[in-house]
This record gives sequence, C-alpha cells and structure tokens, in this order.
Amino acid sequence: MTPPRQDFVSAITISEFQNIAASLPPRRVFIAGGDREEDISLYTCLREKPFVKQCVLVGDEKKMKRAAEKADVQIAASDIISTSSQEETAARIKELARNGQAEIIQKGNISTPILNRQLVKIRTRDTMSLVTVFQADCISDGRTMIMTDSGVSAILNYSRMTGLINNAAEIAHSVLKLRKPRIALLSGNEKVIPALPSTVMADELAKAYWKNAIVYGPLSFDLAVDRESVRVKLPNLTKGTPIYEVAGKADILVNPGLDAANIMYKMLMRLVVTNTASMACVTVGIKAPYIISSRSDPEKTKIDSIALSCIYANYLQKKKNIQIVKHADTDLNPTFTILAINPGSTSTKLALFENATCLQDFEVPHKHKAGLHGKTMDSEVELYAKQIKEFLGKHINKKIDAIVGRGGFLNRQGQRISSGAYKICTVVNKKIKVEHDIISGVRDYAEMDHASNLGIPIAARLAKEYMVPAYSVDPVVVDEFQTEARYSGYAPIERRNVGHVLSIRAAARKAAETVGLPFDKSSFVVAHLGGGISVAAVKHGKIIDSTIALLGEGPFTPQRAGTLPQKDLIDLCYSGKFTREELNTELTKNAGLISYLNEDSLLKIEERIANGDTRAEEAVDAMTYRIAKEIGAMNIVLGNAANAIVLAGGIARSELVAGKITKRVGNLAQIIIFKQNLEMEALATGALHVLLGQEEPLKYKLPAKLRN
Repeated sequence: MTPPRQDFVSAITISEFQNIAASLPPRRVFIAGGDREEDISLYTCLREKPFVKQCVLVGDEKKMKRAAEKADVQIAASDIISTSSQEETAARIKELARNGQAEIIQKGNISTPILNRQLVKIRTRDTMSLVTVFQADCISDGRTMIMTDSGVSAILNYSRMTGLINNAAEIAHSVLKLRKPRIALLSGNEKVIPALPSTVMADELAKAYWKNAIVYGPLSFDLAVDRESVRVKLPNLTKGTPIYEVAGKADILVNPGLDAANIMYKMLMRLVVTNTASMACVTVGIKAPYIISSRSDPEKTKIDSIALSCIYANYLQKKKNIQIVKHADTDLNPTFTILAINPGSTSTKLALFENATCLQDFEVPHKHKAGLHGKTMDSEVELYAKQIKEFLGKHINKKIDAIVGRGGFLNRQGQRISSGAYKICTVVNKKIKVEHDIISGVRDYAEMDHASNLGIPIAARLAKEYMVPAYSVDPVVVDEFQTEARYSGYAPIERRNVGHVLSIRAAARKAAETVGLPFDKSSFVVAHLGGGISVAAVKHGKIIDSTIALLGEGPFTPQRAGTLPQKDLIDLCYSGKFTREELNTELTKNAGLISYLNEDSLLKIEERIANGDTRAEEAVDAMTYRIAKEIGAMNIVLGNAANAIVLAGGIARSELVAGKITKRVGNLAQIIIFKQNLEMEALATGALHVLLGQEEPLKYKLPAKLRN
C-alpha cells in the first residue's frame, strides 16, 4: 500500500487494527452458519488471535465436522452450538447477542435476510447500516476512508440517510480517531437537479445541523476524492465553506443507494484481491457488532473486520459505562417531587414524579360534567380537589414541591398561544400568588367545553392547599402555525390549531433524542392516535401545521368524524335532526368507527377482524388510509424531509393499526413508535425545566375585551 499524503489529518490505518484490538480486552466471536471449509479456516485463525477470547460456530454440526475433517482441524465441543435450520441459527445468535454472550457476530453460511430479520429485533437505534473502512492506492492517495451502506438499507429516505451518516461518523470518531470527519454525499452530479432525486436529498441533508462532522453534497465521486478534479471543475471555492472542506478531501463516502454502494464495495474487493487495497467492515446499530462478509472476501479482510469490531465493541462498552456514571451524577442535581394532573371524560389521571422519573401513577374515577362554567366549575373543582387530597393522603407520604395540570381551551381571542410551561401559581414570601387570567381563560371564557379545562383550576386549588407553585404545559390550543397554514380558503375563517399538543411535542422531543438531533433543529411528522387523532408537522420544536383534532379536519377516529364533504355537512346542519349541541355530540362521540361498526373499542374490533368480520377490517383499513394520507401531506409541509414519522397515543399500541400505517408510509421516512403514555411525563418535565431554572415560565394574558 502507498503511504497516505501528509497534508490530511492522519487516521488509523487498517494495518493497525489487529495490534490495537490486541491491546484491548478480548471478545467472544460467534460465526452464524459456521459450517463451510472457509468458516473452519477462519475459526482456526481466530483461535490464535489475542483479541479473540473464544470463537464459537453456530449451525449444522454434521457439516461443521465434515468441513473440519477435510481441513484436519479439531473443534472443541464448547465451540459448537448445533442447530437444525438457518432460522434456528439466526434465532440463537439473536438471543446470544441479547444476553451478552455473543460480543461479535460474523456471518457465515447463512442467508443474510434470515439473519437480519432476527438481528433487527436487537437493534439499538433506528438505522442499521454496514460501514466499510477501506484504503485503496488509486483513491485519495491510499489514505483510510469509509464508505456506506452496501449491505443493509435498501430504502433510503431523509431520516434513514441521517442514520447512515451518524453511524459512519461514529466509526470515524471511535475507531479512526477523526475528530470531525468530512462527509461527502455522493450522487451523479454536483448540482441540484430535480430529476435526479439523490441530488435534492443530498442538498437537504447538507443544510441540516451536524455537530461532529462536516457534511456536504451532492458531490460526484471524483469531486469527493480527487483534488485535481476539484481544481479543474470547482476552481473558485470559498475557504471555510463545507464544500471547500469536503471536496477532494472526504473521509466518508455516503452512497445514494444500496445498489451504488454494493457496486463500490465489489470494486474495492477486486482491488483487495490485486493487493492494491485493503478493507474491513462492521454493521452498526445492533446490540453486538456484526460483520456481513461476502463469500469472495479474503480471510484477511474478515480478520481485519473482526479486529475493527473488537475496537468498536470496546468503544461501546466505554460509552455505556460513561452513561452509567452520568446517570449517577444526576443524583447530585436538586430533586423535586411533582404531581401531574390530567382530567379526562371518565377519570382523572394522577402521576407522582421525582424529577422526570415516575414514582407512581393512579387513576381516580370521576366522570366529567358537561357545561361547567364560572361558579359551577368552582364547585366541581372543589369535588375534584377533595377526592384527590383524600387519595393522596392514603397513597402518598412524600412532600409535593410543585403541581402541574393539563392545559385546556384557553381563550385565544386576538392572540396566539405559544408552546411551553405557563404559570398558574407561584410562591412569593411564603404566600401563594395566583395568575387569575389563566384560570379565567378556562373557567369563564373557554373556547370549547372539554374535560381538559379542569386541569388548570384543579392545579391552582391544590397549589393553595399545599403551598407550592403550579404550572400548565402545552395547552391544547397552542398555535404556532406557519402563515400558509392559517389560510382556510374562506377569508372570515382562519385555521387555528387545536390538538394533542402535549403528546405531539413530547413525542417529537423523544424522537429527536432517538435520531440524535437537537429538538430545535429537527423535523417530524407526528400522529397522535387515540380517541381523537392529530397528525402534525413539527419543525424545530413548533407545530407548524396539523389536522385540527376536534371538529376540525383530518382522519376519522374511533368516535370522531374528521373531514366531511361540505355539501353533505351543510345539509345535515339544516336537516332539523339535530340542535347545534346535539350535532357537536354526534360528530365527536357517535361518528368514526362506532358509526360504522357500533363499536369504538379497538380491541373488540380487532377480535371481530380475527374472526373474519370483513366489514370491521374494511373500516379499520379506511381509518388507517386516512391517517396515512394526512401523514403524507404533513411530510410535504416539511419539504418531504421529515427526520422520522412518529406514532404515539393509545392506538399506536395496536400492532394491526401501526402495521397498516407503516405499510403505507414506511417508504417516506423511518417509523418511530412510542407505545407508552407520554403526556404525564411531558407535564412533569415541563414543570421540572422551570424548577431547575432551565426555562422561564410563560404568562397567559386574558384578551383585553374579556377583562372586567
């Protein structure tokens, strides 16, 4: 191999991998389908390597022994795990990796799709990808580089590409010791050409926020790796710009698709065979580093790949240990006990948090009364408060530091409500100061009758009782729509957001953590799926458009109608069958699935489908079709560049519904599903940020026209 040029930041070379791995704790290597002669040869070599603690063959024992006999090799009984099929081999490997026994996985004589179907069950992030480290004399003077993804990701959308970039950058940081790798997003042209989708996606990705890498695209292959091509084709680059930093100097090549990456991989393999290149690879994103080898890969490449995987496994272990220490350090932070309150139509949910950790959650039965207003609401709040105090007295012996209540339909006349935590009560000089405007906003002037309106008054009442501050987080009427989204098509009517803001923003925040992006620099389509359904475009932490969940637009739900044909709706209004209030009830309680099936319990509907009820299956198909259609629309709102599509809410727990939605929209972006209830955690976290001084609480002001 030609030594690399000295004007690049020096990276670890592949020839160093085995020596570096030998200096680290040895690892157990499991060969899935290790029953061919080449697998036995690899097994023999690995037994002699200081970085391998044990090499275990998993597969057809008879074939193993025949291959070993041909090679005149003795296999220790402890190094064999016998299976009867490739499916069993894959399942055993998955379990061995899950429990930590299989620290490195090497693919042997087993179908890649069969093995991948099992290993995807133990993935540790949303994107699995094959990262190939290579050095080739004819490419960028033989220096160490990375290319991806030639073996895993068949469908590449914006979020999946983000995952590929992050995975490759992690190997650059952890193995090659490149502090800020230069990443080229490859395409057939360096210009953005709408007819060439990979150039459009590369351009969007290059504009995103990248903390520990310099990312630029689109770039053709020659402009990514060859300085002379850059000099000829791009002579006037501005120093310090991303294109200047990456063009001709890329450390990582991200291919626009699996087919292009696989061709590049096979080309590199031909160079390896002629001794003008070397390479090693590892699959990132599952519990244990995993090596997908081609049958034509030389044995040295496989051994270098295992050495690479050992170095990476050591990094992952250190990272895990650091996270444990960081978690322990959080014990030094102030600790607050927070009571979260979420009134519903038939009960009130309570949860006690220590900072962001839920200690206990409860449900206190209390049916919501419709039409509460003014003094009638005060009386009902007293009943709620009494019931909650009695319940807390029996079940909780901790001092409460703050209370947070769900925000309802605050009056927005002449104003727009921002997202965040709002003050309800504060403690000043051992006295409670009540924010009367926010209480009046739901007590006297609420935009709509709803159980959530009780959250703020109940929190205020209990704050007085316990002499603690009270807050509300992300009321249902938070409205941060972008300008275009406000146009309804009829000037007297403005589109204003009403929806599951608390759940949607919590899901988006959690999704940002999942994909490794800052919340305020990410974009998600979030679908809250429950008795009501909201589908929203969340950009940089704000809901810039949504389907307006209650008597608005969008898909129908188990009980609600969603968008209806206008003429038929007008006819219904003037049919004489309903008063205004009765029609409200009809479209929010008796519509959707229940109007078609006389049933709104999804569990019971799924039972009917399992028993062959085609009408029930057709209705659920129609609901998921409408949800998917709105998800597609919100993805367009985000410029077809969502980092992920997020499903949350009670119905997201249904594998049937989530599966049908995923089938329709899975090619748009990666799908993230949160099956847990996020609302109580979001309430507590919002209050905690204020208590820790990380966020200033907002103050709601009653519209001037409504003040006494």
